[in-house]
Amino acid sequence: IPGTGDGPNGFWQRGVSACAVCDGAIMAKDTQSFVIGGGDAACEEALYLTKFASEVHLVVRRDALRASVVMANRVKEHPKIQIHWNSNVKEVTGGDRMEKLILHNSASGEDVEMAAGSLFFAIGHNPVTNFLPAEIETHPNGYLKLTQPGPHLHLRTRHLRSGDVSDHV
Repeated sequence: IPGTGDGPNGFWQRGVSACAVCDGAIMAKDTQSFVIGGGDAACEEALYLTKFASEVHLVVRRDALRASVVMANRVKEHPKIQIHWNSNVKEVTGGDRMEKLILHNSASGEDVEMAAGSLFFAIGHNPVTNFLPAEIETHPNGYLKLTQPGPHLHLRTRHLRSGDVSDHV
């Protein structure tokens, strides 16, 4: 998405982030905040941001949420959250910080420019495990095969597994 990267033409960490819990209290305070995604992670981040943002916009590329029924209902019923169905962020603009974004509705073809103080990506993640030795088994989707829950030291290679590479839920 133009404007979301790092560097002179991007607003990474100047309004754009991939972690509402990490950056939301600072970036979203009293702003219109946007979250991209439709799963449980996106819904959790949108709900979390309601503590800080004046309004939260959940940008969903489809016409339905992939989140659990309970999580989806919480988001749909929250007065500070507006869901934009069949939509995606086309561009982010601003000065020193992110100030606006263009929201594209794929069903209508309409583009709308909206004031925006923050944008959070919550669209899943790709585990980076391709550098690991072959004796550490992975699933076809790249996540580590687990034999027990929690942090675990691989006995032969002495690698400690933790974080996103071990959690594909």
